[in-house]
Formats: sequence, C-alpha cells, structure tokens
Amino acid sequence: MTLKRTTSITLIGLVALAAAGCGGNAKYIETGGNESMVNVGEVNIQDIQMAASGMLESMLKTGVLDRAEHKPARLLLNPIVNDTSSQFDVGELTYRMREQLVNSGQAQVITAYGKYTEDQAALEEMRRRSFESGETPNVQPDLTMSGKITQIKRQAGSTRQTTYTFRLTLTDPATGLEVWTKIEDVTKQGRKDSIGF
Repeated sequence: MTLKRTTSITLIGLVALAAAGCGGNAKYIETGGNESMVNVGEVNIQDIQMAASGMLESMLKTGVLDRAEHKPARLLLNPIVNDTSSQFDVGELTYRMREQLVNSGQAQVITAYGKYTEDQAALEEMRRRSFESGETPNVQPDLTMSGKITQIKRQAGSTRQTTYTFRLTLTDPATGLEVWTKIEDVTKQGRKDSIGF
C-alpha cells in the first residue's frame, strides 16, 4: 500500500470519526421536562418555570390586578436582582409571567417609561408626540414589580443541596405600599448533576 493511499484512508477515517463525535446523541426534548438536565449548583429552566408558575397563580388568585385603577392593570417592571452564583437571564422569570398576563388581557406592561425603558423606539415616539402637542404623556403605572433571587447552599459528605428563593413584590407607586408579595423556593439535592427530576 502506498504512502499516499494510506494517508487518504487515514484522513477519511479521521473525518468519519470527527463527524460521528460532532453528531453525539443530540436530540430535542421537552423544555423543563423529565429529560432536562438538573444542576444542583445552577438555576435550570425547570426552576424558572416552577417559580414563574407559582407566582403567577398567586398573583391571579389574590385579585390584586383586578383592584388596579386601570383595566387591564398597568405594570412597570424593575430589574430582578440575581444574588446567586448562577449566571442566567433573570428576565426569563418575568417574561414567562408577563406573556400570560398580557396575552390574556389581564395586564399591560409599560415598556417605554422610566429608568428601565425596554422599547427605545416607543419612548422616542412618545417624546416626539409630547413635544408636538405640548402635553405630557400620561402613562402612569398602577403597580411596579421588583424582586430578588437568592440561594442557600449546604453540603453533607458528598451530598450537595441548594435552595433558590425567588421573591417578587408588587408596589402601588401612588402610596409606596406593597400590595402583593410571593416567595417560591426551589430546592435541589444530589451528589452530582443529573438528568430529570
């Protein structure tokens, strides 16, 4: 066998192995389902789903939105503080809640107002119209949302445990009084990261 042919066969073999390795066993799974990875020391998608679901249920059950001056209630969202060692987009928590609130007509989220404006284009358009009309736009929130996520880590031998505490609060900006608050704890325990609950 010539050197050239041996080299070609070797390269073909390496390419085939690389392709097989890249493919791995990747597959689609249900987001947050039983096949999702569970990391004791990290916030996972199922943690966010559980916390958002529990908080949304509490908010709707108390009827705090129904008591707002405007129908649907106008919400202004402040950034949620992530006081954990896990790096993730905290907006995932509020977006999962606001999707249901806004799309069901139970609330409107103000995205072009205040210090934490989300929609700069809408804000600029409001400013332009305000300048042309000489009137100040009246988009005052009925409620403001704030929150914090904290963690408590413990270890006994080789077993690790982490509790993530999700806290949300609604405040009436007219009075400065807290009108709704909810805490959702998510606790995970294990010796190592795993698949499923």
